[in-house]
Amino acid sequence: MKKIINLENLIYLTIFALPSYLLRFSFFGFPTNVLDGLIAVCVVWRIFFYEEKIDYKLFFEKYKPFVFSVGLIFFGLTVSVLANKNYAAGFGIIKSWFLLPLVFSLVVSSVIKEDKIKNIFLAYYISAFIVALVSLGYFFLGQITYDGRLAGIFNSPNYLAMYLAPAVFIGCQLFFGASRNSKTFFLISGAIILAALYLTFSYAAWVAAAVALVLVFILEKKINWKKVLIIIFAIIILFSSQVEKNKFSSLANLDERSSLQSRMMIWRSVEKMLADNWFWGIGAGNFQEKYLENQKYFPPYLEWAVPHPHNLFLTFWLYGGIFGLAGFIMLLYFWFAKVLSTTKNSQLKFIALGIMFYILLHGLVDTTYFKNDLAVLFWMLFAI
Repeated sequence: MKKIINLENLIYLTIFALPSYLLRFSFFGFPTNVLDGLIAVCVVWRIFFYEEKIDYKLFFEKYKPFVFSVGLIFFGLTVSVLANKNYAAGFGIIKSWFLLPLVFSLVVSSVIKEDKIKNIFLAYYISAFIVALVSLGYFFLGQITYDGRLAGIFNSPNYLAMYLAPAVFIGCQLFFGASRNSKTFFLISGAIILAALYLTFSYAAWVAAAVALVLVFILEKKINWKKVLIIIFAIIILFSSQVEKNKFSSLANLDERSSLQSRMMIWRSVEKMLADNWFWGIGAGNFQEKYLENQKYFPPYLEWAVPHPHNLFLTFWLYGGIFGLAGFIMLLYFWFAKVLSTTKNSQLKFIALGIMFYILLHGLVDTTYFKNDLAVLFWMLFAI
């Protein structure tokens, strides 16, 4: 029993249970969720009860390139919240979407040895597989959105797509080199994940995943015309299946009520916010309020409930000001420099690159970080 109940397995369980942030409760009057609780237990266990002491010298040596950029992000976020006086929501976001995911990634890095890092991605893959399986159950029971899209356990089809897409890169890499039985598992589970991803009808997720795959193939030097043609053909088939759909036709015809037009309207409102708050930002958790305040400057909005700006970089700028945006860009630069230069374990390297490419590409038209599960996934990439 002692071998089963240990910090390493708790870390795998936490990664598997990333969607548990949807299960909310109050702890001594403070709102929290199951995922935050699991992360807190991991952190306390590592600091006070883990047999290996923390080597702070080694820690700073390993993460030295990231310390300044992370510091800029937290400085920007904190000052922006203080300047905009949205303390409860703002510091709650910093806690759940930045502090806990970051600290959890440090725990992962200090506990999971190099030869077991693959298990981190495997735990995420199995989680995505279960989520996809449950989501298909929703589909067959007719539990879909008003426009025929699959959201599963999440509040939005886009959220489901964001959770499933990273598993595509994990499955592709782990499939090669797996045993015969494992390959069968990856084929079946991969088909289920892709089916659920398809039913989200998240066009941005489809395109971002396809482009990220091509980029990974190029870096692996495994790219050839056959693979390119297969990916292009798959994209053509996917979008051909959408010709009769209202979403596709409105997008193709540049309909004024299409999702693209809606995003452009949101970005115009963001432009106004940044014109007024370019230095310190508007503070985490303030976007919906500021978005509605800006209505008087524009024609009637196509969407009224908009929690985020639908762009990863704009969100960092709005939530953390110029310091938060600069820190995020620097963080990405140092991460890519480190990962691209490493010669160790190419399989894990290309999983991480595929996921990061996807996050950034899809993040051009959506917010692929500002959710508990996606934030943990992002910082997990720094633990490899």
